[in-house]
Amino acid sequence: TWCRIGSAGMRIPCRKKRFLLFIATVSFVYFFILLTFHIDPSSSGFHEFTKCPACYGDGLCPNLSNLQLTGWSRLSILRYLNVKNVFYGHLNGRKVVVKKLAHDSELLGTDTKLCKGSGLSDVNVCNVASAVETTLGEGKDRVSTLIRFMNQFRTNQDATTCPHPRFVEKVLDAVTRNAATLAARDNRLDPVAVVAYTSAVNPEPLILQAFPRHEGWPFPTYLGSCGRLVVEMDAGTPLSSYEGADWLTRVSLAEQLLGIAQQLTDNPTGFALYLTDVSMDNFAVSETGTVTVVDVENVIVVDRFQLVQERKPGWNKRAQHLVDACHDCLSFDSAELCSHYTADHNYYAICSGLLAPRAYYSLRGGLLHSVPTDVNGRFGLSRILAACDLPRGNYSRFDAAPALRAALQRVLEERVS
Repeated sequence: TWCRIGSAGMRIPCRKKRFLLFIATVSFVYFFILLTFHIDPSSSGFHEFTKCPACYGDGLCPNLSNLQLTGWSRLSILRYLNVKNVFYGHLNGRKVVVKKLAHDSELLGTDTKLCKGSGLSDVNVCNVASAVETTLGEGKDRVSTLIRFMNQFRTNQDATTCPHPRFVEKVLDAVTRNAATLAARDNRLDPVAVVAYTSAVNPEPLILQAFPRHEGWPFPTYLGSCGRLVVEMDAGTPLSSYEGADWLTRVSLAEQLLGIAQQLTDNPTGFALYLTDVSMDNFAVSETGTVTVVDVENVIVVDRFQLVQERKPGWNKRAQHLVDACHDCLSFDSAELCSHYTADHNYYAICSGLLAPRAYYSLRGGLLHSVPTDVNGRFGLSRILAACDLPRGNYSRFDAAPALRAALQRVLEERVS
């Protein structure tokens, strides 16, 4: 069957005409969605500033008009698919990541718990901002007040696991001094309330401020917060994208991962930071090849100085992960981490979770898969990696991890020479 179209009377098959109409309709709907159903970062429905101090801060609010979301994450019609509530965009010419730090249902769950704690079980009636203040009470000691609050919302895998006073004070000081978190204005937000609420939802921004990138920590640069939004610098492409990269690229990434494990375990601050979730997508690689820990929600922080002062039984005995409590997962004992001056947890997490052939979070047999035969013969990488993954005898991860890193560094030095 033929159809006539246009004033010139051109004839085309009717089936083809229907197909062209279908393509035109789909294209129209596609561009209509792109132009119409997009998220406005400055809208109160998105940043929820009105719920402060049950929020992450307000220092970035004046700059939200300069924030432009990009990609599929900017489409409001697809928000229900954005389970992690993570968005991408540009702020003043810089690529950024915008996070709400939890799914909408999780935020509602936190609000409900706060409301119940303040005596109002109906979150639709409860003023969440007032509920935070009521839950905190009127304690004069800000650190003690926060520790009491964190214990109420305690988990076994993040910064609320063992909230030592010096750590809480460090966080509170960092947030109080950060104008990108708390705007300098009349009726300034109470930093205690902001820290409390943030810790209850997701402590990531607290870690980023207490251990900032400009001081050498392997975390994203924190740019600020507005209501229930935080903005961080985009640190690059997920580590999972590099599992199929060339050998030397993977060597460089593995060496950096071991360096991160060492830095977080032993550093001049006296704090040990233990990564309790090391999936490939929780790390990013920049265009220059720098590795960054981009999901900092699940980090246990231990004050090693306090352990020295308290000297409780066994505090100075190395905590070592010797038996897996589950198959294909990262297992740990939070009480062990909180009570020991030194633990091999980060070495275990990186070697067993990312690098070794049985790596829990790898689809290719670990980031160090396919070791060249000649390289393996000269440096014994497979043997050292196996010891870091499953130590045997007196050769612990405290021996194997530094040895593996040194061997990888020699491989890289060979390339340069």
